[in-house]
Amino acid sequence: MGNNIARQLLIGLDAMEWNLVERWAAEGKLPTFQRLLKEGLHGELRTTSAQLPDTVWASICTGTNPGKFEKYFYAQYDPGSGNLKNVPDDAIHGIPFWEYLSESGKRVSIVDVPKFPLSRRINGLHLTNWGAHATKTARASSPESLLGDIDGLFGRHPVGDCDAVDEKPKALHDLRRRTLAGLRLHGELFRWLMEKEPWDIFFAGFSAPHCIGHHFWHYMDPNHPRHDPLDPYKLNDTIEVIYRALDDEIAKMLTLAGNNIQCLIVAGHGMGPLYHASWYLNEILDLLGYGQASKKGLTTQKIREAHVNPWRLLKMILPGKVQYAIKAVLPQRLQDELIFRWYAGERNWAGRRAIAVPNNDSVGAIRINVVGRDKHGIIQPGEEYERVCREISNALYEIRDPKSGRKVVKHVTLTHQEFQGPYLDQLPDLTVLWDQSFPWDSVQSVRLGTLHLRRQDARSGSHSPHGFLLMHGLGVPAGRAVYGHSIYDIAPTVLQLAGIPIPRHMDGTPLDLCH
Repeated sequence: MGNNIARQLLIGLDAMEWNLVERWAAEGKLPTFQRLLKEGLHGELRTTSAQLPDTVWASICTGTNPGKFEKYFYAQYDPGSGNLKNVPDDAIHGIPFWEYLSESGKRVSIVDVPKFPLSRRINGLHLTNWGAHATKTARASSPESLLGDIDGLFGRHPVGDCDAVDEKPKALHDLRRRTLAGLRLHGELFRWLMEKEPWDIFFAGFSAPHCIGHHFWHYMDPNHPRHDPLDPYKLNDTIEVIYRALDDEIAKMLTLAGNNIQCLIVAGHGMGPLYHASWYLNEILDLLGYGQASKKGLTTQKIREAHVNPWRLLKMILPGKVQYAIKAVLPQRLQDELIFRWYAGERNWAGRRAIAVPNNDSVGAIRINVVGRDKHGIIQPGEEYERVCREISNALYEIRDPKSGRKVVKHVTLTHQEFQGPYLDQLPDLTVLWDQSFPWDSVQSVRLGTLHLRRQDARSGSHSPHGFLLMHGLGVPAGRAVYGHSIYDIAPTVLQLAGIPIPRHMDGTPLDLCH
């Protein structure tokens, strides 16, 4: 890159799906992305979304793997108590790349990057959770006065809690309107801040693709069981409308930034249809013989209806606005208990060799009860632990959809083989990436029998393990595809481009723009 260090414009796209970006860019519907693909560098990224989707932004910002975060999800199993606990974003504990930039004298602006807490050690400005999706991060800013200034000039973000909505068309029309307005307002805010303060690195996060993907996937996807091709409510183009508007906002930011920049656009995960058995993993483990012995196996191949957590049914029945209104008046302790019951029912975990623990819906999570580590420990660490992990993994790979005969488990990760760090023992022992490429609502294997699953979630979309990056600007080769990189590589790349040494604890390596 030589000695001339350009400013960097970083744009984070929360849960924007790469397959849709490629398709719509090729069709000319996303002209900015089309230009960036032609004139810059692009590539898919390996991502922690295949195991622990809620960690993607922490890994992007710190360049490290989830074994180095105390938090992987907002509701986590606590090995000491044998119960669940609420884990705030402050428990991430990782140092984001912008703090290293700040310490080196670079001016940084970090604006609404999702799911990462406020930095006090910053040379510039930081805004958290003004309009980010589904984050427990506090609405805050540094300097402290900035948030008040923004609220005064721009108001509150119009979406608020994305899930505080029911699935009726009238409510979804309103969510579409508010999401589009919020996307435009985000663009205005980012451009205002780009001009307000001097910066060397500007990092902005757009969350609109995340919210809209969860609630509108079945309107867009002709293969989804809930799709209506007649489009009576005029909602089938919602995701495309949001992506096109985002393409336009990125174009405006690039124009404002000028030519003397390097632009890096990143998504840590994507979006796709939601077909999974995460809510039924405890029952599946029981039937496979790893939970309550009395439930082991089925004596007949007759189809069995899976048990439904009544707390999830209650959540399905109550409109989102009602749920959030109830939540607002409850003390934190009761809010936490409702969340725990929603995820894990009565949490009857004593006496089980393996239990299902909370994770993002698209990826199931399993904890082994290990002696000396977990309150209800049964399995000895070492050889027995490794054997049980392998057995469960093999049993899960045998499960198929009885209608198509296709396997429903795409990949099982043994986290102690994938990650490392001081918080490794806080993570699930196995994660289960479901195959969401086709619809299925039953599971079957010789050991399991046949289990019919009832829908327990109003959402039709959830996360795909499709991360991607685009780079454009000074020193970036045109039309080049890169391979083999991960989301861990973003932070070291930003630091290297800024001429800052890369900390040894980072797990990623910078992109080589010269070859």
